[in-house]
Amino acid sequence: MDRFAAPTRRTAVLENWLLLFFVCSAAGWLWEVLLTAAATGCWVNRGLLHGPWLPIYGAGGVLLAAALGRFRRHPAAALALGALLGGAVEYGTALVLERWYHRRWWDYTGWAGSIRGRVCLASLLGFALAGWLASRWREPLLRRFSQMSPGARGLLCRGVGLLFALDWALSLLRPNTGAGIAGPL
Repeated sequence: MDRFAAPTRRTAVLENWLLLFFVCSAAGWLWEVLLTAAATGCWVNRGLLHGPWLPIYGAGGVLLAAALGRFRRHPAAALALGALLGGAVEYGTALVLERWYHRRWWDYTGWAGSIRGRVCLASLLGFALAGWLASRWREPLLRRFSQMSPGARGLLCRGVGLLFALDWALSLLRPNTGAGIAGPL
């Protein structure tokens, strides 16, 4: 099989979702950096990784887009399911990070509606909004990725994927634990 042959339909669909993961990861990182800068006046890398991405936002964005695309005409359902799914991803990710690294990357203790410092009412409201946005923007974003030439889309996926994998490998050995990280358990 020629490895440079034209991509199949399945490959194109997977690349589109991978690009959505990277866009959501980068948007989440930017959101966190801007929120922290507004609250503290300092620029802080808020993630486990060293690069400009937060995979929790990528995974959450893909999950919300996949699960909530059919709720485009049902905003209340998209809002409620976005809060539930996003909250579950955030809570689960907090548990995994705490168990693996014995430290917290965020702590909502003292926030309204906090559940063991892992999620809170404010984050659930953010996930509700993200769920609604995912239900509205899923199709236009995936359509835009589909309009890229197959070669450019594949090259972009492989290039960003390689950078992401290298950052992930480094961060497994030496996670970002700098300023803005909640700290040891």
